[in-house]
Amino acid sequence: MTWVLFDYGRVISDPPPERDVAALATAAGAEVPALLELYWSWRPAYDLAELDARGYWRQIGMRLGRDYTDADISELVRLDSECWLHLADGTVALVEELAGAGRRLALLSNAPTDVAAAVSGLPLARRFEHLLFSCHLSAAKPDPRCFALALDWLGASPDEVIFIDDRPDNVAAAARLGISSVHFTGPRRARAAVLRLLAAAV
Repeated sequence: MTWVLFDYGRVISDPPPERDVAALATAAGAEVPALLELYWSWRPAYDLAELDARGYWRQIGMRLGRDYTDADISELVRLDSECWLHLADGTVALVEELAGAGRRLALLSNAPTDVAAAVSGLPLARRFEHLLFSCHLSAAKPDPRCFALALDWLGASPDEVIFIDDRPDNVAAAARLGISSVHFTGPRRARAAVLRLLAAAV
């Protein structure tokens, strides 16, 4: 194996804390359930850069009966990005362990431009040779094109990559392409699975 390819959200980062989601909902002028329904409904287009931040939040605002100003949208973007910057200590330790052992690491995440920029600015991002985001690839997991583009960026064949993701549909899509895939259910199990795959490849 040449590469270990990590998902970001809910793998390297913890799920957004309730306090962060509540702050985002307050800024949006909505109850949390109403905001989250619209947040995820329009997220695929935002992740693919089919909508920019202004377009994304104005779509949400229209359905909430809100007319967000540019200042409102800037604050919503800031709060949204902060939701995804709480790193999971166990996964960070795994990244550091693999990097320290000389493993080549990359990241593949469905994320909009603003979140991608925030993630890219984290000190941990320096551990990855490539940071690949759906907003830049114009393809999102589990679309096979997304994985094909990632492999092109890595200059790797499927059998040279271990992929780690928390979503079963993403894991299944990668596995169908011949990528060794690990369903992330926690850092300890992920570490054990990755080390088994690396050992089997020797």
